[in-house]
Amino acid sequence: MTEVPLPVLAFVPCHNRCSITLAFLEHLQQCWPSGVPLIIHVLDDGSTDGTSDSIRSRWPQICLHQLDGRQFWGGALNTIQNLLKDPLVIGLDPKADPWVLVANDDIKFCSGSLESAVALLSNFDVLAPAIAGGWGRVMFESRTGRFLEFPDCGTSNVATTMATFLRRSTCLRAEPVPRGIPHYLSDYWFTHSLSCKGFRINTHTDFRVFTRSDTTRPSGPRSCGLRARRAYWRACLDPRSPDYIPASIIFRSRFSAEPLKFWSLALLRVKSLIYRLLTGYHPPSMASLQ
Repeated sequence: MTEVPLPVLAFVPCHNRCSITLAFLEHLQQCWPSGVPLIIHVLDDGSTDGTSDSIRSRWPQICLHQLDGRQFWGGALNTIQNLLKDPLVIGLDPKADPWVLVANDDIKFCSGSLESAVALLSNFDVLAPAIAGGWGRVMFESRTGRFLEFPDCGTSNVATTMATFLRRSTCLRAEPVPRGIPHYLSDYWFTHSLSCKGFRINTHTDFRVFTRSDTTRPSGPRSCGLRARRAYWRACLDPRSPDYIPASIIFRSRFSAEPLKFWSLALLRVKSLIYRLLTGYHPPSMASLQ
């Protein structure tokens, strides 16, 4: 097994799904490779279902960080970056450069995946998992502002952070993630900003995770009915949804390449206005997301 700086720091954001969070923390500790010390930090984004109390009573050694309930995944990534900037706050030697694991609480590691991941760390700057039974990697095409899925694993310029390993120093090189934007685009902001600075982002066939169908869903409308369409339009204005249009505007403003940036952003803004008129739903202001 490759030599890993000790300890490995795992950051697990969560919000109001106590049983899922507890099950994942148990699973993570059971699957973690022996001989590799692990310190778990849970970022509880304002849970009201007793998540923090349950964690304290069951695993007092886990470090809990209380957020205000309005951070979403983007705010959690932003908080992780800030915690790593001031290592004394989390009891870390300021000169240490440990590996960091950012993990969803609604995944399950395939058998042997964590051992394989630890053994692979020295080969990559950033190691993200492939999804068992699903796609292996995603690419961001800056010329068109589109995300493309590929079935095979390998090097990419963007990745989800559902169970991503990277060094503290690498994490700090990522551009600060805007708070308040939903899961997928905050993931992509974090990893693509690293890719733009020359870091290698990889998935590997030996590092795979299962996702829960009840908590992980694809973007886009689920059916063609008027009610389903209306629900999708409203989701496009809801910061909890992966379809959130203002987040797409923020991301494309930063990372899309000319000449299509102006027109793609104009189309998104018109779309957002139309959906507001059709649904009567008013999203938070753009300024509140930055």
